[in-house]
Amino acid sequence: MSRSFPLTTAGVQDLMNELYALPQPELQLEADAIGADFRLWIKKHFELSETQIQYLDGIDQRWINTAAEESKYFLENRLPIGLYKEQAISLNEEDRGKLLDLDKKSISSYSGNNGYEVSEKLIYTISYPVL
Repeated sequence: MSRSFPLTTAGVQDLMNELYALPQPELQLEADAIGADFRLWIKKHFELSETQIQYLDGIDQRWINTAAEESKYFLENRLPIGLYKEQAISLNEEDRGKLLDLDKKSISSYSGNNGYEVSEKLIYTISYPVL
């Protein structure tokens, strides 16, 4: 993939649609790449400002490791990955700090018609604390 996407809800959805249209061997290469170097993969696939790149480089490695592992699993299994990004009110909003959440949802259900089903979703959320 040589195209970059905006780091928005729609941009992530467009990237996922493009990735999930790939044959499995090519998708596996993408999954392996995000698992090996999450930061580099994000930089290659999204349009980021210098400030966003600096922020990404400063994120705690434990969070990065979790994001890499979960993203790899969800990509290679073609499971939904989404982004919810709250808009900063002004440029100064960036200064009050971001909150990054990585939420893995797993829903199990059973019905007489459909039997047992499990669905999973990975959601990244970028928000700003209320002052």
